[in-house]
Amino acid sequence: MILRSSHFLSLALTAVAIPCLAQTGTVTFYSIGLSAKQQLKSTIVPVGTAPFTGWLFDGNQRMAHAQRESFMTFHLAAGEHQFTVPYDSKDPGKTALHLKVEDGSHYCIRLSEKYKSGSPLLPIAFLDSQIEQVPCQQALKEAGGYKPIDVKRVESAVRTELDSSPSFPKDN
Repeated sequence: MILRSSHFLSLALTAVAIPCLAQTGTVTFYSIGLSAKQQLKSTIVPVGTAPFTGWLFDGNQRMAHAQRESFMTFHLAAGEHQFTVPYDSKDPGKTALHLKVEDGSHYCIRLSEKYKSGSPLLPIAFLDSQIEQVPCQQALKEAGGYKPIDVKRVESAVRTELDSSPSFPKDN
């Protein structure tokens, strides 16, 4: 009888402990790159898309300073997240991407900026950061050859959530 009681007790403790384990989803962010042809086009065409090199926030938490042609994968707690991409490192941006992260799921987020300039003779540009969720298969095609972000660009408070894999996730 004592053996059965201890067996029952261990089963009960296991059942209580399992729901307490952290549930996470994987979110991969990437900043686009431009080919030589696209770079030339951006000097001539007054409106277009360019790599984003500002800040990534999750709510009020600054996460990283994005760099072109790079990616960063985080294992984030399941639940609601509000991502913004401002140029200012002190305050989260105004336009947010709301994402409900589910345990075991993978999400891909493209970071870019829209620019608008007067003309090639008047190189004044107005930038607007863009953040959008894209299918991970599309993200893999666009960013599969990118390098991971330099860890120094990731805030120390979230480095434990950063995946250190050297290649863009293929398990989409």
